[in-house]
Amino acid sequence: MHSDTVAPCPSAAIDVTAAVVTFGTFRALDGISVVVPTGSCFGIVGESGSGKTTLLRSILGLQRLSAGQVTLMGAVQPPARRDFHSLITTIQPIFQDPAQSLSPRRRIGQSMDEVAGCLGESRDEIRARLAEILQRLGLPPGVVDLYPHQISGGQARRAAIARALLFRPRILAADEPTAGLDVSVQGDLLNLLQEIRTETAVTLLVVSHNLAVVRLIADQVAVMHRGRIVEQGDCTIVLQTPLADYTQQLLASWPRARHVGDGRG
Repeated sequence: MHSDTVAPCPSAAIDVTAAVVTFGTFRALDGISVVVPTGSCFGIVGESGSGKTTLLRSILGLQRLSAGQVTLMGAVQPPARRDFHSLITTIQPIFQDPAQSLSPRRRIGQSMDEVAGCLGESRDEIRARLAEILQRLGLPPGVVDLYPHQISGGQARRAAIARALLFRPRILAADEPTAGLDVSVQGDLLNLLQEIRTETAVTLLVVSHNLAVVRLIADQVAVMHRGRIVEQGDCTIVLQTPLADYTQQLLASWPRARHVGDGRG
C-alpha cells in the first residue's frame, strides 16, 4: 500500500513523507510531510478533526498509510512482525486516557510487569528499574499495589509515563498530555516531560489542540488543518508571527494561548 520508498533523513527521529490516509473518499491525511529532529520536542497542533490524531496513529504504526512513508530512527514503518521488539523500544505512546496503558482491572504493578514479557526481562529486573523511575516521577512505591481508579488523574498520567519509560524508548509520543488535569498539575507534568527529555535525550512528540501547551514545551511546531500541514517551523516564530491564515485564526480564537489551559475546547 506504500508508495516507492524515499531515503529517510539521517538526523530525524521521525520522518513522514507524503503520507496519505483515506477512509472511503475522505482524506484524513492529505500528503503530509514532516521531519522531527532527534532529541527535539516537536509539537503538532490543530483543532478537532484536523488530522493530528490520524497522523499520530500512523507514526505509532496503528494506522496503515494509503500512500507515503513513515520512518522512525531511519527504519521504515510498520516493521515486519519479527521486528516488533525494535518498534516498542523505539517509540512509546503516552495516551490521553491512562486506561489505554494501565488496565482498570489490574493493579498498576501488574501492568508494569507485562513489560518484562515484551522485553524478555525478568520481573525482578523490571521492578528494580521501576522503583527508580517511580522515584524520579514523584510516585510512592506503594502505587504498584493500587488500581488506576484509586489514584488521581495526574498520578495515573505519571504511572502511564513510567510504563512507557520502562521500555527505554528513543521517542515518546504524548497525545493531549494535559487534557483533563488541573492547571497546577498540567504545569508540573510538562516540566516533568522536559526533565525526562533532558536526562534521557529522548525525542518528544506532543500532539495537542492546546496552543499554550505546545508553546510552553515545543522547540518546533506543525499546524494541521483538514489533513494538511499549513505551517511549520520554530515554535516561537510560528506562534508569534504566523504566516498562514489558518494559524492566525487559530491564535485569534484562543485567548489563553499565553497560558497553560484546562484541556477543554
